[in-house]
Amino acid sequence: MKPLYVRTDDFRLAHRLLSELKRRNLPAQQRSTTDAIEPEAYWFGTPEEVHALGGRGVAVELDDVAETVSTWLLSRQLTGPPSQLVVGLDPGPRPGCAFFADGLLLGKREMDSIDESLESIVNLVEHTSPGQVLVRIGHGSPVHRDRLVNRVLALGYHVEIVNEHRTSAGHPRHAHGSAALKIAMQPGTPVHEQRRVRASTGELRNLQRISRQRSKGQLTISLETAMRVSEGQLTMDEALKESGYDAS
Repeated sequence: MKPLYVRTDDFRLAHRLLSELKRRNLPAQQRSTTDAIEPEAYWFGTPEEVHALGGRGVAVELDDVAETVSTWLLSRQLTGPPSQLVVGLDPGPRPGCAFFADGLLLGKREMDSIDESLESIVNLVEHTSPGQVLVRIGHGSPVHRDRLVNRVLALGYHVEIVNEHRTSAGHPRHAHGSAALKIAMQPGTPVHEQRRVRASTGELRNLQRISRQRSKGQLTISLETAMRVSEGQLTMDEALKESGYDAS
């Protein structure tokens, strides 16, 4: 395995990253942002540090260390950008998620919240750069389903609703992840319009955080713009561009 680095001047982030990587038996070396590393080496740092230093930097925020490391490990299974990333979501307060890249199962698991499931998708898209993102959502748990539909559409991804009859069968401990896998494998009905569910303040704040992450720390969209994103008036990419972010 190529050398892996924690390359940040944020000491709290460095400590959390080193602990998480050690827990996963991934030996990593600590470096400051002024230290040179091998051009092909992967390294973890803040979004601002990754934007400034480039290379194979993996942007991570203090509260998302475990999830970012998980997503990075998933993305390492691919040899190049997939033409399509398919995500299955079993809706509920603790959604199940499953990820396929060009038919290859990258993984399945249960998330602690809707926010965490969306972060998993956003992070995996950022790491793998697929040509298309298709999110298939089970039709059960209507309130959670519609919140997922709205927020996935706001991110600019394709959405299908899948009849999840019998997809929850299996061992209770793994039911949500297994259901998400079955949902991901079934074609559904395309959805193009937002559902009537008003975004909460927490959901708007999360959209702001996603905008900051996607712009590599350069800007954060306003709450007003986040509301327009949640209502489907703008995609996240359009909101960033309108707010002055230049991806080039």
